[in-house]
Amino acid sequence: MQEYYVEVRTANYKEYLYSKLSDLRSKEGLPIDIYELKNDAQYLVRCVYSTLKGRREQDRLIARIYNYYFARALAEIIFQGWEGVFIEKILRKEYRMTGSDAEEISGKAWRNLNREDQTYLPETRKHVLVKSILEFLDSHDRFDIEGFMNFRADLYKKELRKQIARAVNEYTLEQEHDSFVQILKRFLASQHSVYKTMHLVIKAQGEVNFFDDKGRNINYECLGQNAPLLYEATPKGLSEGKAEGKISNVELYEDFLISSILKCAPRRLIVHAVAEQHPAMIRIIQQVFEEKVTYCEGCLFCQEFD
Repeated sequence: MQEYYVEVRTANYKEYLYSKLSDLRSKEGLPIDIYELKNDAQYLVRCVYSTLKGRREQDRLIARIYNYYFARALAEIIFQGWEGVFIEKILRKEYRMTGSDAEEISGKAWRNLNREDQTYLPETRKHVLVKSILEFLDSHDRFDIEGFMNFRADLYKKELRKQIARAVNEYTLEQEHDSFVQILKRFLASQHSVYKTMHLVIKAQGEVNFFDDKGRNINYECLGQNAPLLYEATPKGLSEGKAEGKISNVELYEDFLISSILKCAPRRLIVHAVAEQHPAMIRIIQQVFEEKVTYCEGCLFCQEFD
């Protein structure tokens, strides 16, 4: 009489494995008998489908259904234990990253993999892995967790590598951004404050106006020779064909604005209703000026230049 069973071996995930197998029996109601065959450096356990004893086609079909639940449990073990180890290994060996850098990137990769707005959803990732494990169990009755993950599950590992690379790139860009902000903060600290308070107003078409605390227009003092170039980089200037062949108008425009504000080094900067139009620039201004910057959502300046 044929006996239906699956054996699972692992060197590193004994606790995960035993917990998941126990849940299959107690919570999922899977009729399995669990036998520990080895309990040393290599943990080996046999799970016997106790209700299946014959060779009937129906028994084989039921065994495959049981294997599906078994594959899901093994995938959860891989998610909870193996996945984090793999990410850290790739960061260490392929990106030469250790310590706090590796820890932060590992966390970022994990969050990217488990964000619900991603096209490669956690449930989809699980489906890919479960399918791969189930196909293996169709023709094998012993499953080695570490061996399977080292030599199979290529599609699953490909997606992990993709998210690791994405996390490394994001981290690198953040580090570069932070360094840039620190340079700007040092430059601001070295400047003599020209104005106690300065108002920054940007019209819908991108035209800029600066005012001092008395409401006087100080565009010339703030922009100087940059004024024509700044205008050429606005949407209105582009529509008139004045910025043809120049670098990205958004980058040019925002760089000019930031440098002009830093040159004046106001003790207080009031930004009027432009945060949603230039989020990257506003982020830099906020990080450089910190508590010196405030945002106005409606005043005479806003109404006049709306």
